Amino acid sequence: MTARPYMSGFCIMTENIDPDDFIDALLPVVGQCARASLIFYGQVADIGKAADKSLTGSKAQDASTAFTVLDAAVQDILLAAVLQHFPFVRCIAEERTPLKKRFAGNVSSYAVILDPIDGTLHFKRGDAPYHIVIGLACDGQMLAAIVARPSEDKVFTAIKGKGAFVRVGDGGPRRLQLPKEPRTNKVFISSKARPYQALVRPALDPRESPIGAALVLTEIAEGALCAYLTRQVEVYDVGPPSLIAEEAGARCYIGIRRRPTYNQRRKFGHFLAAANDEIAEQLFAILRRARSGQRL
Repeated sequence: MTARPYMSGFCIMTENIDPDDFIDALLPVVGQCARASLIFYGQVADIGKAADKSLTGSKAQDASTAFTVLDAAVQDILLAAVLQHFPFVRCIAEERTPLKKRFAGNVSSYAVILDPIDGTLHFKRGDAPYHIVIGLACDGQMLAAIVARPSEDKVFTAIKGKGAFVRVGDGGPRRLQLPKEPRTNKVFISSKARPYQALVRPALDPRESPIGAALVLTEIAEGALCAYLTRQVEVYDVGPPSLIAEEAGARCYIGIRRRPTYNQRRKFGHFLAAANDEIAEQLFAILRRARSGQRL
């Protein structure tokens, strides 16, 4: 590994982390988590991710937290590998887990960003793909990403400036490269951004399910969708999969020509992705129309 922490005055300094080293260290662990998680795919009662306080009795409370236990377990398995290889990085993650606390106080310019199970609704129901998501950012810019889609035995990887790839089963990596003209006019506009759906028709064909930022952004990378528009989305939901989409040729924004940075836990008011500049301009025009007519 090329990353070693050392002290300089009152600051912790680090050498550069080679994104290839990050992929090499985490890819086998993500694969193991993906295979193990399939045991529970569609087998978790649809009773809410957090404890349902409307239920009473210890059994009801235990049952309603079952998914959170699984979610946290996957997160800590991934973080154990991060601690082994890159213990000095910061951590931006969904769940509050024991291993996440080990990163508290780190001041590195590097941050690991992860969502242990993105698409929890579909994971519980077993009716659409879910994803295991992890990536590395430096100074707010994504450098490396791994996104697994266990139900289809796919793993997506990307390194900034080196392209996006997908592996299916035991096959080798296949590069993802979007054509100049999208093969589809299908777009994902989330239920949070539902007022925008009417504004994209008839040029674009909006849908709002199945859900999951990792699903949508990897489908853009695969060419199955040409755009994405949502509101109030977390950094850990879109950070790593945005690199998959961008390295395949897409563009990601958090407003009209505003590029995202992934340096702390926060929600983006808007998040957009487009397969090419022409579609991006269509999304920008929709934002302008919406803002001129009403506050969305």
